[in-house]
Amino acid sequence: MDLVIKSLNRVEMSRIIKKTIKTMEVSKNEFNGFISLLTFDEISSPLFVMNPTGKICIADTNYKWLQFAPKNANWWLTVMYNEKNQLIESYFDITKENVFDDNPYFIDMKLDVIIQKNSNPIIVDQEELNVALAQNIITKNEYNLAFKVANQIIDYYIKNKDLYYKTLNKYFKLLTK
Repeated sequence: MDLVIKSLNRVEMSRIIKKTIKTMEVSKNEFNGFISLLTFDEISSPLFVMNPTGKICIADTNYKWLQFAPKNANWWLTVMYNEKNQLIESYFDITKENVFDDNPYFIDMKLDVIIQKNSNPIIVDQEELNVALAQNIITKNEYNLAFKVANQIIDYYIKNKDLYYKTLNKYFKLLTK
């Protein structure tokens, strides 16, 4: 098992045939980093995943992913929308590192936080993080950091749910113009 690298334009997703991506750099109190909207214009096959409520489709033709790539943080947020622009879920990857170059990317630490619309956040993939630690792919400090960041995300969401959705809506509207 190795840590996985995922990029802002998702070049690693071979099922994407045609895509549109709009990206903006943001330096504000609420967020410092890049925000992008990836639209799957054509996809070879839908992407289904299992989440705590069952099997869901998170990528198909005309689906959109709003991504927040923060500087100086250990998370990366992907907010998935269906072809009707309805929010499916928010997915926080806990990251070892976020790298900013021509195509910003992150090194995934395997631990994730899923938030389905107006539901409580859930930490998932703890067993993958445990395996990464057992195989010395991550250090004990990185392991502890992953849980610290996941719990900070959950705490922030619980205390700022309205602001969270207001921010998502603001940038989704800005990038869909």
